Amino acid sequence: MATRQPMIDTRQIVSQFKFLESLAVIQRVSSTNLIARRVVNECIENELSLPRAIIIAGEQFAGRGRNQRTWSSPPGKGIYSTTLLSCPARELPLVPLEMANIVASFLREVFAIDARVKWPNDILAGGRKIAGILIEARVQEERAHLLIGIGINVEPVRDHASPNAVSISELSPRDFHGIENATVAFVEHVDERLSHLFDHERVLAEWRARTVHQPGDRITCVIGERTLIGTWSGIDEDGRALLRSGDETIAVSAGDLILA
Repeated sequence: MATRQPMIDTRQIVSQFKFLESLAVIQRVSSTNLIARRVVNECIENELSLPRAIIIAGEQFAGRGRNQRTWSSPPGKGIYSTTLLSCPARELPLVPLEMANIVASFLREVFAIDARVKWPNDILAGGRKIAGILIEARVQEERAHLLIGIGINVEPVRDHASPNAVSISELSPRDFHGIENATVAFVEHVDERLSHLFDHERVLAEWRARTVHQPGDRITCVIGERTLIGTWSGIDEDGRALLRSGDETIAVSAGDLILA
């Protein structure tokens, strides 16, 4: 029996938007980020304003996470989305942290899951990955055009490629009403959070309060072909991870952290 795809009343949701302007729900796509990338390119090439929009897929057959890792996206098992928006280029360094804040607060407020953030924007619950974020940006002068891909595990998927994954239905103590309600709640939460002014200090404070990292934690950081080993010393004002290695503190702007 085929898994039923999410049936979402887009007109009803869009009529209540505070920040976003449009919502597209597509049954099956290669990748929501791929579709969003085409929209961004079209807007840039034709000098059009980028719409504030969110794309939701019922299934992705070529979903990708960071560093081109496969993101399992079977039908009826998760929320697969890409949000398009523009922001001042000066805000770009903290966008990954803010989106992690938004996803973590969604899981905490809607499903009472103790979601924590692994730098910069992986979302963990009970030490296992429940959501991931992939951000692409095109910068033009003082504006950044963003594609913010978010995948959230709603139902468990037995996937050998993701042995450390966990889902909302496995962890939430609240009555669970399925993928459709979870997707609608997610879209509404993202819209609500994005409607607030971007506040640098609030973003940093919220991220620091929700991080899984503790001062002194042993950390291995992989940056391309380079591996750094040290201890966690927090993040700086630009959201960079601070690793203490011997007498040196190293600021890392991009890389994969491996927890000891």
